[in-house]
Amino acid sequence: MGFMDLGDFCPLFYYLKMISIQQINSLVNASLKESGIFLVDAEVRKGNHIRVYIDSLEGVTIEECAKVSRIIESGLNRETEDFDLEVSSPGLSLPFKVHPQYLKNIGRYVAVTRNDRTKLSGKLLNIDKKGITVEIGEKAKSKTAKTSEHTVANEYISFSDIKETRLLLNF
Repeated sequence: MGFMDLGDFCPLFYYLKMISIQQINSLVNASLKESGIFLVDAEVRKGNHIRVYIDSLEGVTIEECAKVSRIIESGLNRETEDFDLEVSSPGLSLPFKVHPQYLKNIGRYVAVTRNDRTKLSGKLLNIDKKGITVEIGEKAKSKTAKTSEHTVANEYISFSDIKETRLLLNF
């Protein structure tokens, strides 16, 4: 007796298959090649709930999110793969995921958590292929006076040492 296809027992099996991250990445990256928009992250959760984050150096509009959503929907077949789809910018609360996010935020204040869990914050000054430079300001009390001194140091942190980087909001 040969093996039977699961679809022979349960025709709905084909409707339950998971959409892959590779499918989503491929659809999004192909559509964004010359637009200046880049893929930050994509995830497929249980039940084919797809969440895609896009951005650009100038930010993204609702219209651009809708365009990417239509492209993804046109590349997937709802008759064989039921799914929910959200396309948005990553917002301020999510950590940086890709190199262009660092470029976009040069001159802004960031919080960096290293792999050893030490944290630092400061102004993102520069980025290269291997890491970032952050300007860190520190206040130190003078031993002889009741005033404090403000010192500034630049610190280079390689990407391999970074666990997470987030944008800081300064009011």
